[in-house]
Amino acid sequence: MGLLAFFKPVPGMTAEAVRHFLRQHNPDDYQLLDVRQPGEYNQGHLPGARLIPVGRLEEQLSELDPRKTTIVYCGSGVRSRGATAVLLQAGFSDVFNMNGGIQVWRGGIARDDDSLLQSWFAPAATPEQHLALAWHLEEGTRRFYTELSQRDDLAAAAGLMRDLVGAEGRHKATLAALYEGVSGRRANPGFPAGILEDEPDEVVMEGGLTLSAALAWSHGKSLAEILELAMALELNAYDRYLMLRRKAEDDTVRRVFEVISDEEKRHLERLTKLYEEGL
Repeated sequence: MGLLAFFKPVPGMTAEAVRHFLRQHNPDDYQLLDVRQPGEYNQGHLPGARLIPVGRLEEQLSELDPRKTTIVYCGSGVRSRGATAVLLQAGFSDVFNMNGGIQVWRGGIARDDDSLLQSWFAPAATPEQHLALAWHLEEGTRRFYTELSQRDDLAAAAGLMRDLVGAEGRHKATLAALYEGVSGRRANPGFPAGILEDEPDEVVMEGGLTLSAALAWSHGKSLAEILELAMALELNAYDRYLMLRRKAEDDTVRRVFEVISDEEKRHLERLTKLYEEGL
């Protein structure tokens, strides 16, 4: 089973479809969620939209009604796609990302972002499989950040990207050690080879995005666009480790996932701060 089999597409709506939906429905019957930063929201937002920045989404999930249709948007559709995946994981069954974000809503041309990011979906995975999958996703994301850290046009974020590279490496080592504790077996030198039914044929990152697709997409993108994607990646990683923490039956394992999820949250906060500085 390839890694992409553990993900499913994020449902989306065009800006025009959202306009039609809003005209046809009572505001009390749906939730319109803006996941940008306050400064962006204050510069203009969709009528009736509620602001919950991506970095606050996990903490404010309980304020949303999972029974209502929920439409999520951001500036370009990248952050909101990651947020939509989080809502799907939380049990929101009727949730949609507004493709292209507010840029397209305002008449802009859609960018090539709509294929980015999917929702984590692995209901039948064993604890060992979860750890192996997490290791692969950490490795894919580490390689992506390594490439970004070497780009001259992203020099302003190079230090942060190198920190993220180091963190992904530490997480891989932690996951390998955790596998030994969970399985009672030593991790072989090629860990996590042999744990999944089929070895991955592509390098996959957080959010079910292949490394090759992410690198191809990143060419010519601005620092702000790159940071939007990185924020979505870290949001999805944070959400996944929270899920693993909730599923863990052993207190030690639960604590490890808590430490990793806290670190992913700090990464998201640092990326958000750098993004805000460029607004």
